[in-house]
Amino acid sequence: MNATVIAAGILAGGLYALIGLGLSLVFGVLKLMNLAYAQVIIIGAYVAWLIIDHTGVDPLVALPFAMAATALMAYPFQRFLLTGLLRTSITAPLVATFGLALLAQAGLQAAFGIDERSLPAAYGDSGLTVLGVRIQSIYLIAFALAGVLCLATHLLLTQTRIGSAVRAAAADPQTASVLGMDVDRIYAWTFAFSAALAAAAGVMTGVAQSFTPASGTPLLLTGFAVMALGGIGGVGGTFAAGIFLGVLQSLSVSLFGAGYQDLVVYLTFFLVLSFRPTGLFTRRRTA
Repeated sequence: MNATVIAAGILAGGLYALIGLGLSLVFGVLKLMNLAYAQVIIIGAYVAWLIIDHTGVDPLVALPFAMAATALMAYPFQRFLLTGLLRTSITAPLVATFGLALLAQAGLQAAFGIDERSLPAAYGDSGLTVLGVRIQSIYLIAFALAGVLCLATHLLLTQTRIGSAVRAAAADPQTASVLGMDVDRIYAWTFAFSAALAAAAGVMTGVAQSFTPASGTPLLLTGFAVMALGGIGGVGGTFAAGIFLGVLQSLSVSLFGAGYQDLVVYLTFFLVLSFRPTGLFTRRRTA
């Protein structure tokens, strides 16, 4: 088995974990399947492109600003639209996020056209060799960023008062509200935080490959596959699932060709939902 293929899969898995992290977080806390999430990733890429185009800074310098700007754009949609819909029915917010996805794609097309763009960086196409294994620099950076953001998210949720409030609102929003927590605000900031994570994924994706306003669908399906493998809301499981999916996809490309890489993602998603709907990387509960 080629070590380069395995290494490429592991590092690509870091980017997949980053794509799935915010999606899993929103569903775990808000019980909201955000169909607009992939468009948020693309918005993050375009925000970074605007920053780079006007200032000439490196994408890694633009990244925190793109995360902050995307989070601020996402906050009012949850605070003043989706939170109210969550109280009405399960399907209403689902339909709303689908509509927001269409609106965002149309808006991006009107603003930027349909031409492919990318975020220029010297490390986008370069690589290095470690112990005879060829590694692409951008995927190494994306893997490190995914590790940092997954760890930061885990510590935020488990070691801080904010995380305790988020977990309480996720477990029982009615009781949390009675105890004086502003559940609506918690939901909105959680949604905004997930948008910031999406923007980080967008910047890494924009450096690794080109993007257009219509590039979101494959990213959304990858995020769903990672979420299904890792289990809803589990940060550690999401990171492991991204790596698992990256390695599986890399092996399939090596063995069968590039035409099978998407098929592997969709087939894995289907099989996990069919036989282990709680995820491959979640602990089984014992009575």
